[in-house]
Amino acid sequence: MRERSYQPGTLTPNFYLIGTPLYPAYLSLGEYGMIIEGGISSTANLLINQIKELNIPPERIKYIALTHTHPDHIGAIPHLKKLWPHLEVIGGSVAAKLLKREEAVKEFLQVDSSINENLFIRGEIAEWPPELENYAFEVDRVVSEGEKIDLGSGIVWTAYETPGHSSCHVSYHNQDEGVVVIGDATGLYDPQRDIFWPNYFNSLESYCNSIRKLATLPAATGVLSHNYLLGDFRHHFQKAMKATESYHSKMLERVNKGEDPDKVALDTAKWVYTFTNLQPFQVIYGLSKLMLKRSQSVANVEGLFAFP
Repeated sequence: MRERSYQPGTLTPNFYLIGTPLYPAYLSLGEYGMIIEGGISSTANLLINQIKELNIPPERIKYIALTHTHPDHIGAIPHLKKLWPHLEVIGGSVAAKLLKREEAVKEFLQVDSSINENLFIRGEIAEWPPELENYAFEVDRVVSEGEKIDLGSGIVWTAYETPGHSSCHVSYHNQDEGVVVIGDATGLYDPQRDIFWPNYFNSLESYCNSIRKLATLPAATGVLSHNYLLGDFRHHFQKAMKATESYHSKMLERVNKGEDPDKVALDTAKWVYTFTNLQPFQVIYGLSKLMLKRSQSVANVEGLFAFP
């Protein structure tokens, strides 16, 4: 079986698209380089080959910056660090704590294997990544709200804490090039169907606050952790907020009319599975139940979905 070929792309003079459409990563290049997003294990070799295609010496790349610690966003890290041990992992303080837990490695291996199996069936990959003796995910440099990451040659990124999707989520903004790395802060967006699955797994209130925060950043281009590039940057946030309000309201309306919450979550999961099935259905169902609980916990909060 032959895996699909993905070529790196140039988004700005110093900002490159690597990875795959489903699991993109980005490379920012100043005097030093920074990979943004940790992908899944089966994208590690692809990232390595794409960087070679761009004729960028690996020793020039100094950092891997994480948006958050979900298994499909950290999988390539141990493989990249095995080959390039000089790389420093950047993440928020919550991410640093989470990635010290042994359970994080166990969860990674389980979810990563499931995703790789699905990608193999689809022909996205030709083989499983090699097993490693040591799966190291630790954060080497912790960044906080507003902290600058200076890559030299005028390329500076600012970190913004954007929880809601996860407690550890961080987004990154390069004001000079007008780029914001949104990550999963606005949920999963399918550009072909123009449809959102809001992903407020951690907190709906924080999720909405993060959308509002990102919408204020001066930028011409936004990039996502899945399905990557957004030109109409501000409109995306308006749509994300409306989709979140609709998702929240429809679930609560059905429950308030007396429907079984588990049935409401099951129907929601079936809808989600029609356009994203890289996770097992039971996982999507479990997340749908979780988000219903998040919605119920803020059902009486006013101004939740206000947009500037």
